Amino acid sequence: MKKKERAYILLNKLEEMYPNAQTELGNWNTPFQFLVCIMLSAQTTDKQVNKATKELFHAYPDGYMMSLAKIEDIEKYISSINYYHTKAKHIKETSEIITIEHGGEVPTALESLLELPGVGYKTANVFLNELYQSNQGIAVDTHVRKTAIKYGLTKNNDPNKIAKDLEKLYDREDWYKINSYFVLYGRYDFDKEIDIKKQRLKESTSQK
Repeated sequence: MKKKERAYILLNKLEEMYPNAQTELGNWNTPFQFLVCIMLSAQTTDKQVNKATKELFHAYPDGYMMSLAKIEDIEKYISSINYYHTKAKHIKETSEIITIEHGGEVPTALESLLELPGVGYKTANVFLNELYQSNQGIAVDTHVRKTAIKYGLTKNNDPNKIAKDLEKLYDREDWYKINSYFVLYGRYDFDKEIDIKKQRLKESTSQK
């Protein structure tokens, strides 16, 4: 079985398992707020982020208000989150850039997002694919990484290299799906083995 076929059998099964796949980050109502949520979620659970962002966004609902805040004031709202000193600094700096250089709107070009402090390839593509199904890249976090390795879709451990491997396997029009489905599998059902060969037989039978 070719790797691309295996990749799609896996994706089809995950789509079947999670028909309503969507982000578990809450409390956001705007693209700016969603970007902040993703920035905060690095090496932190979504539940921890959700506990912090309700009051954070009540105090600073947009990039302009956040850009005016002192770093130490932002820290007070997110102190329960890992690396909150660094994240507060990045959020403040990113808010300033969005306000001054982008008219208060979060850019939707990957290259522009990657210029923002604290926004890497994963964060940018989670943002773009969740909101816009942008398909400018595939976001790889720990759940995507371990799922891709488990099913032989990559031999790499580096998230950026894994992203490139997955981008070669999946058609661009499907890139936005990968993070959503792989994350749910890795988070909740990783111990449930998906029998790729059995799934392949099931698919071929149903198509007859």
